[in-house]
Amino acid sequence: MTMVFPALLLGGPPHSGKSTLLYRLSQALRLAHVEHYALRASPDGEGDWTHEATESLVRELRMRSKDDWTPSFAARISRDIDQRHLPLLVDVGGRVTPETTQVAAACTHGLLIAPLGGDLAPWRAQLGRLGRPLVAELRSDLHGVQQVSDDGSVLRGTLSGLGRGLTSDGLCLEALVARVRRLFDYPPDQLYHIHRSLAPVEFILHLEYALPPLLAHSGDRRWEPAELPVLLGSLPADEPLALYGRGPMWLYGALGAFTRPIPQLFNPRAGWVAPPDLQAAAAPDPLRLRWDALETHTDHTRLCLSIPGGHLDLAEASGLPIPQAPAGHGVVLDGKLPNWLFVALARAYRAAPWLAIYQAGVGDIVVVSQTPELPVGTLRQPTRLTDAP
Repeated sequence: MTMVFPALLLGGPPHSGKSTLLYRLSQALRLAHVEHYALRASPDGEGDWTHEATESLVRELRMRSKDDWTPSFAARISRDIDQRHLPLLVDVGGRVTPETTQVAAACTHGLLIAPLGGDLAPWRAQLGRLGRPLVAELRSDLHGVQQVSDDGSVLRGTLSGLGRGLTSDGLCLEALVARVRRLFDYPPDQLYHIHRSLAPVEFILHLEYALPPLLAHSGDRRWEPAELPVLLGSLPADEPLALYGRGPMWLYGALGAFTRPIPQLFNPRAGWVAPPDLQAAAAPDPLRLRWDALETHTDHTRLCLSIPGGHLDLAEASGLPIPQAPAGHGVVLDGKLPNWLFVALARAYRAAPWLAIYQAGVGDIVVVSQTPELPVGTLRQPTRLTDAP
């Protein structure tokens, strides 16, 4: 059943700045405490790391995670949108195809952007056929002046600065944030109360609220690896735990490995879910999880993993084969994976001497450790065989 929450489609031709706009619009909404989820509904390997890591690292990660559109991917993304539990920003990439039209049909509104002189006719026609109203139709001008030409029922204007090292602050972005904020007008505390009432356990850890002695992690205040020992030291390991809110994958992995009962996770696409059991194996299931690289170093093994087609349904992940790590070695998890899979992987490898999760642009964060020299919260610089001269 389709939820009442809006799903705003971001559409337009390639090189319009859509992925940058999605990132900056989402960041502005977070600062305004507007609950939502930014869904990259395209198998092109984009993510927040695209805008936060170095250019060379972004190029490498894009090559590792890029996939093509398939009818199966479109069907799964559409189903996820239909089952949403929060307002969504949905980026479907730069082409009107049967697959992207299927995803657009699951959305409720449209936001279109194209470079000056770019053609938005296919996107207008798509939304018109589907009966989806436009929130805004914008033009991107990398080094231009921001302006609003029409502040009527459809916002029209020019948005600048949609590039690395530039800023998009200005009149047009402010007007757009205000429009989307009105569309996504669900008080965060009200949403949390609704979701909390549906949780299958009593102890719910909201990762954006203050967790004394730690301050709230909302707006532009993000979790730091050094906070992990304090957080874990304040929690009971034997009590069933539910995790709610925005946080880095390494934080979810650390909490998933810490608690002995299987934790519950709030998924904006599916509600409360439990991570699956995984199975150590000698070979992968290439249709569900790729083992892109298993790099053995002196004291650890780096597991570089990816999902074929960019989407793995949690309902199909039970018994998923994962690599066998050498005994006595630390383990580093590296890849573009959903938080529920990082939690499952962290639980599977938590008996290793130490376990770290890689965050692009930050490094390897130790989330489990039996090694005094590498306590939980340690930040290591990643070592890859591909880095060797």
